[in-house]
Amino acid sequence: MKPAVSIMPEREDVAIEPRRPLSRRDTIELAVRQGGRCGCGCGGKLDALSEGVIDEHVIPLARGGSNDLENRALWRKPCAVEKTKGDRTADAKVKRLRGETCAGEPARKLQGRGFDKTRTRGFDGKIRPTKAALRQSREEGGR
Repeated sequence: MKPAVSIMPEREDVAIEPRRPLSRRDTIELAVRQGGRCGCGCGGKLDALSEGVIDEHVIPLARGGSNDLENRALWRKPCAVEKTKGDRTADAKVKRLRGETCAGEPARKLQGRGFDKTRTRGFDGKIRPTKAALRQSREEGGR
């Protein structure tokens, strides 16, 4: 049974700032500020030629971060890929909790595959009648 009123607090729509690419000067400033090391804290050396370097938002734009230089860091590509996976998972959860999925439609229950109510499979793999089916056959046989 679905309640008539949502228990989630009403929230105003938040405009997400579009991503702004870093200038060459900003990239150099970040690299110097980080000491040539990855911004994730792994201690890996930034090497644009072999691994690649990606500028990441410390607080993602989808969660209220900004394009300011204080919210940016240079990460090695392998570290950035892992961070992005985690960010996408967290963003999807936030959208689900806010009810932003399903394009505003109410969530629908998933349809089951329609299990057979008269037969079941035992732990040994054999198919046998369910307890309810046995009970019903006893009642019909006793009449």
